[in-house]
Amino acid sequence: MSAFALLAPAGITVAGALLCLGAEPFLGPERKHRVLPWTAAFALLAAIAAVALAPLAGDHLHLAGLYALDPVRFWLVGAVLAAGAVGVAGIQQSLSRDRFPGGEPYALALFAVAGAVLMVQACDALALFVGLEITSLAVYALVGLRRHRSESNEALFKYFVMGAVFSAIFLYGTALVYGATGSTRFGQVALDGRDQLWLLGHGLMVIALLFKVGAVPFHTWAPDAYTGAPVAVTGLMGAIVKVGGFTALGALWLNMASALSGQPATALSLATTLVPSESARGVLLPFSLVFVLLAVLSIAIGNLSALKQTSVRRIVAFSSVAHAGFMLFIFVLPATGQGFGLQPLWLYLVAYALATATTLTAVAGLSGGDDAHDDIDSLAGQGRLQPLHGLCLTISLAATAGIPPTLGFLGKFAVLANLVAAGPLWWAWAAVAMVLAVVGAIYYLRLIVALWVAEPKRPALAGDGLLATWAIVLAAVALIVLIAVPNLIAPTA
Repeated sequence: MSAFALLAPAGITVAGALLCLGAEPFLGPERKHRVLPWTAAFALLAAIAAVALAPLAGDHLHLAGLYALDPVRFWLVGAVLAAGAVGVAGIQQSLSRDRFPGGEPYALALFAVAGAVLMVQACDALALFVGLEITSLAVYALVGLRRHRSESNEALFKYFVMGAVFSAIFLYGTALVYGATGSTRFGQVALDGRDQLWLLGHGLMVIALLFKVGAVPFHTWAPDAYTGAPVAVTGLMGAIVKVGGFTALGALWLNMASALSGQPATALSLATTLVPSESARGVLLPFSLVFVLLAVLSIAIGNLSALKQTSVRRIVAFSSVAHAGFMLFIFVLPATGQGFGLQPLWLYLVAYALATATTLTAVAGLSGGDDAHDDIDSLAGQGRLQPLHGLCLTISLAATAGIPPTLGFLGKFAVLANLVAAGPLWWAWAAVAMVLAVVGAIYYLRLIVALWVAEPKRPALAGDGLLATWAIVLAAVALIVLIAVPNLIAPTA
């Protein structure tokens, strides 16, 4: 029963992907974009139901120390599946308008979501690598869907080559950790005389995961990959890869602190609040300082670069770099022996996944064939012409910018509060982050103003169908409603 509850979300998603692959050759070009998206959406809804029915009973489940499901992972898995459903709806409207001849992208989207679910649930480096590669290989193919466009081919090449390099770095780090501990499980204590090997292995794993989440200086792939992919694929990729990568990084960080404090645990719950020992803080403080430095650089470079962009995809790409910086602030250890947890990170990730997928699915509905009108000038006045899409896009942009009353505001507030609570050493960084957050809100507000205030420069597009409409409406509502239950999304254990 435990194994079924743990594997059901990924298993049902993979089954939906295989069903889409099996049915695709028997459907005509138009029916592929009518039948397969609904098949994929129902598979994701079934996976969400499986998560909701998992017998957690306030505790957590784990499968041989490889995968786990706890109250935090419950919400993160749900966010990945929900973002996947919104992304599939966006892919449908993009591909059907472009008269894309194949239906494989729907299966690829489900495989990417299944891999991200495994990344969220992983408690072992090799188990994490399996999920990471399943997601990566599917996303590579989705990025290169438009083979007739040179920017798409360039984006695929850069993303694939750099992804392969950092996957190798992650595996090498895993090998070093195995040599230091005799295990690939997270949170294992180093054997006598192998402390430096333990640190080096974990350092390499952290570097590889920083690439996956798009933090500076490993962010250079993001603008090209986001721009080369179809708009809706950008939303799917940005949401699920960020959640999977940061959840893995958070799980690794918690387990490192636990092991160094003499509290090793199998499948440590992500709701855990630790009290790191003085020796653990001493070992991990350099990591914290590096995280803060990369956080400031990511926020500054991401926001300042986004200010001068006109394409929504490039704005979201650089915005994702800035958001990676905000999330890195959460990895600061407290200056004293007080409790330490990553609850603000989990809240931030749920908000980010829903907001990013909703933003780009709504933009896909407004940007026309081949995403030719995804720039700010072309979207001018479209909120008035298509008020439902415009309203949902406005809510998701407000959530991404951290404007109340959305879940994104609560996530950003929790990050800054966590940084202030860490001690006087970090107060100045909290002030810097607040100033940069205000700078980052400018390009979101510029897009919102263009949607509603500027004069339309082109007529409204035809309706995009029931699936896309329901997807963005439900996601936009969730971004507002979930602000009432932050303690459920990020509980403390």
